[in-house]
Amino acid sequence: MSIKYTESPPKDCSKKGQNNLLHHLKSNRKLFISLSGLIFSLLFISVLLWLFLHPNNPKFYLKDLSSFNSTISTTFISKNPNSHASIYYDNLHAYLAYAGVQISPDVALPPFNQGELDSDILSANLVSPTSRQPASGTAIKLTSLNLKIEGNLRWKVGPWVSGWYKLEVNCMTMQISRPGMPVPASSVQEAECSTNL
Repeated sequence: MSIKYTESPPKDCSKKGQNNLLHHLKSNRKLFISLSGLIFSLLFISVLLWLFLHPNNPKFYLKDLSSFNSTISTTFISKNPNSHASIYYDNLHAYLAYAGVQISPDVALPPFNQGELDSDILSANLVSPTSRQPASGTAIKLTSLNLKIEGNLRWKVGPWVSGWYKLEVNCMTMQISRPGMPVPASSVQEAECSTNL
């Protein structure tokens, strides 16, 4: 009697390593395509959000600048031109500069929040260490002053709040001096300021 084997004949194992390698390559390829698609989608969404929600710089206007002796009183308006982002201001200080040199000590301005399309009026009393007397015999003398505001701001878009950005505002104004007046009485009003971040 012969013995019948019920086991199947042995498989050819020479191709087993190749099949495993192909299987790993296919699964790694699927993983790579999935991760690449996810990263591309996130980048695309980020670019779209940046294009639609990119906040514009705030605008500052010098409303009034009046002086008496060595005290200069300033009033300026801060406008948020964004309809989708509010602004947090912090560490603001204002000072006067003449010919690129700071002529008044820093005056701290209170921190404040500015909502979408909001305007706020800020004022500061700046003290110049010396009063500038017009030269005798001159009919009219123009003095160019720069009101500078420096500080930090953050953007708030929905629930997201950005990091701090350095804010620099420069308002240039011309003051008119006349003989018999100890100091300029007023300046050009409603001057737009340059804003840099």
